[in-house]
Amino acid sequence: MGRIGGLETEEGDLMSPSLCIEENKQGRLLMKNLALAAIVAAATTTAAQAGEIGATGITWGLETTVEYNVDAENMSVTTTPELGYHWSMINLTLSSDIAIYDDEFVAGDVMPTLDFKAGTHIMENLEVYIETGYDLEAEDMSDIVVGASFAF
Repeated sequence: MGRIGGLETEEGDLMSPSLCIEENKQGRLLMKNLALAAIVAAATTTAAQAGEIGATGITWGLETTVEYNVDAENMSVTTTPELGYHWSMINLTLSSDIAIYDDEFVAGDVMPTLDFKAGTHIMENLEVYIETGYDLEAEDMSDIVVGASFAF
């Protein structure tokens, strides 16, 4: 053996010490990102949490999503609070996707978009709705969308 300052490749060539160090840095960065993704996912990923405030018809909920894109090497954490009100046969909701982490902590850097929706169930599994949004940063209203969803 007796080689100092390099590693042997699969072809039997000798790698330079600087290449070994660079590959080691990339491997440690990937492991760090994977470990961070696992920790954050275990700590913050929740199923949709919901609650109702007495018999007022007002509901609230919160969902947090943690994702790691392996190809793009990008980790993101997004939380979505939701406030709802059930009035007669109409369900009104107000929600917003709030970015917490996108390869670095970004909470508070970007103003969120408020999403508004009004819907009613025609049948148990058929809902018709109208929705729009308002971008707080651009101070602009998004398109108004009318639709129907069928669940089975």
